[in-house]
Amino acid sequence: MKDALSRQFMDDALINWEAYVSGGQPNTPAEARIYFVCLDDPYERPRWVAQESGGVSEATRALAGMSEEQLLGLLAEAVPLD
Repeated sequence: MKDALSRQFMDDALINWEAYVSGGQPNTPAEARIYFVCLDDPYERPRWVAQESGGVSEATRALAGMSEEQLLGLLAEAVPLD
């Protein structure tokens, strides 16, 4: 399912995830990030990756255009939230 604000996808273990963009001050610690939240396990810590552009609109467009394989690749690189 593709959505302008978030994407839902399933990983190789058949676990459902949601990816969405938050942040938005390029070249600052508040730059745009893509967050991953597990929809099947509330105890699974959310994860994030920085988005290259640093801006919300560019990150949202990038997220909307990603294939499921690209989402899985980013999820594998994602860092758990502190």
